[in-house]
Amino acid sequence: MNPPPPRLVVPDTTKRDAFIAGFVGLLVLIFVGYGVVHMSQPVTGNKLTGTVTEKIFTPQKEQQIEFSGRKIKAVKEIAGEYVLKVRVDPDNRTYEVPVEESVYVSKAVGDTLTFLRPPSEQH
Repeated sequence: MNPPPPRLVVPDTTKRDAFIAGFVGLLVLIFVGYGVVHMSQPVTGNKLTGTVTEKIFTPQKEQQIEFSGRKIKAVKEIAGEYVLKVRVDPDNRTYEVPVEESVYVSKAVGDTLTFLRPPSEQH
């Protein structure tokens, strides 16, 4: 039977090594903090404001079911698709904006609506 190998004793960390490790750790922490702060700011330049020119309702009775694991979390009845046509004068363009029923009911032709630019056009 062989005797166990002798234990390896590692010398203490020098002050220089501890300083470098602390400095690198601080840089990583600052980098992560910078990312969190800038991700929490609202996106600018992707919001458009225009005038509602037309209200379109397409009846399509639908049931949306939300699952959580294997259990049904919520069931939502939708009467159809609610779309507002919004004219944005600075872009000289009309957008079709899908909205919830509450927004559709609360807006009238001539009201202003602020919405996000379509994902394909975001900068």
